Amino acid sequence: MTLFDTSLFDKSRGPADEMPARPAARTAKKARKEAARAKARRNGLDERLLGPRPKHRKQHRTLFLSDIHLGTPGCKAELLLDFLRHNDAETFYLVGDIIDGWRIKRAWYWNAAHNAVVQELLRKARKGAAIVYVPGNHDEALRDYTGLNFGGVDVIGEAIHETADGRQFLVIHGDQFDSV
Repeated sequence: MTLFDTSLFDKSRGPADEMPARPAARTAKKARKEAARAKARRNGLDERLLGPRPKHRKQHRTLFLSDIHLGTPGCKAELLLDFLRHNDAETFYLVGDIIDGWRIKRAWYWNAAHNAVVQELLRKARKGAAIVYVPGNHDEALRDYTGLNFGGVDVIGEAIHETADGRQFLVIHGDQFDSV
């Protein structure tokens, strides 16, 4: 240190050798985030979706999701994940063909975005949202599990949804009416 060292007058920080070491927890957290981003890039997930959750999410009474077809290359899982991160509801109805069992039987396709959608729905169930899964024709294997609950997701054959004004609607996938 010289006589004219200005660091003596800088009250915002001390000499370099007195700087506190970076907390190990913060460094480990940063390393985990970077590892998650790298894994997401390898698996084709848009890393912007790994950022912090939006502070202001739109709140709904009920949301209906249908024909997502997770397990297919054409599935828009990243768009759905973005939608789920920006919208909350008391009840989510998953109205058939959420997972495309037909396609998965022929050729397995499941990337990080597909996993992230499932994880986001399970997170919403843990936070108290009712998740009701009504299987369709592409996920018909789940019909064998009607009446059961998996991780907060109720699998049922059909539901009656009552609107805020008291009207009632039958919730089914509709493949029962296919002529094939």
